[in-house]
Amino acid sequence: MRRAAIWKIGIGSVLVAVSCLQMAVPAWVLAPPQESVFGLPVVPVVLLGLSSALFAVGAIICGEGICGAFGGTSLWDLVVRDPLMVLRLLACGAAAGLVLEIVAQWLGRLWYYPWWTTWFYLLALLPGFALYWLFIVESYLAAKAVLDAAVRRRPVLRPVRLWPVGAAALAVFAVLSIRWYAQRGFVFDVTGPSPAAPPFGYTVLAFTGVALLSGALVSAVAGRYWVPFAAIALASVLVSVAFEVPNAVHWHWAYAHFPGPAVPDRLPLMVFVSWPMQYVVFLVVPSLFVPRLAAVFWQPPGRM
Repeated sequence: MRRAAIWKIGIGSVLVAVSCLQMAVPAWVLAPPQESVFGLPVVPVVLLGLSSALFAVGAIICGEGICGAFGGTSLWDLVVRDPLMVLRLLACGAAAGLVLEIVAQWLGRLWYYPWWTTWFYLLALLPGFALYWLFIVESYLAAKAVLDAAVRRRPVLRPVRLWPVGAAALAVFAVLSIRWYAQRGFVFDVTGPSPAAPPFGYTVLAFTGVALLSGALVSAVAGRYWVPFAAIALASVLVSVAFEVPNAVHWHWAYAHFPGPAVPDRLPLMVFVSWPMQYVVFLVVPSLFVPRLAAVFWQPPGRM
């Protein structure tokens, strides 16, 4: 293992650990009344936002180190080869985050941001999701690098396209969502829980449709190259616990309308089950627009 990789893993791990110090902050520090700017409570937003940012940056650096240690391709490797790639990556992150937010938050009503205001949400939406996308994808690439290093079989993948099925699934999702909101009305509110939400199955249908749009993903399934899906599962388990448990103390973001039971502090178990779906969205959407990313995400090493 290279010394630089060890340093990255160490520094990233320290940043992630520091981000968890928010759990030790007493509740009264964040309790109202608070100093506010145009309705935005300064202390909770800065404290919890900084903690989330530290976690994301730490995960990115740690993921880069793991990719380097196991010979995998990281996002930084792509930027070094093509400096313009950084703009494409940020655009992909913003686009993928917007897809996730529209489907699961605006329409699915599955989470909200209790400390935020609408104006702050609109300012933070795209840059916030660009950073969030980077850390999710780096965690996936790190898990993929580890698993690829352990698997000797290198299948040859042939193009398989099921995008018409994916498009049809998204069309059905749109029709169902429009009908549901036509009967009840639509109110744009990201700062509090809505009294009702469409069935959770609508969101699952939409994510399934997005997944089927990617020929690279379907080709990996057809070619029995299971490393990407095992990497999604592995990264989801590790990252979801490390990210969601600290958040459940002060609720930088909070959940609503997830089916099934919840662990203490109102954290639905289905949140953890659903984490792989966001990985799929964050990997598929960029794959549709940047072929090089599709190769990195869904193909074995040496075939990119």
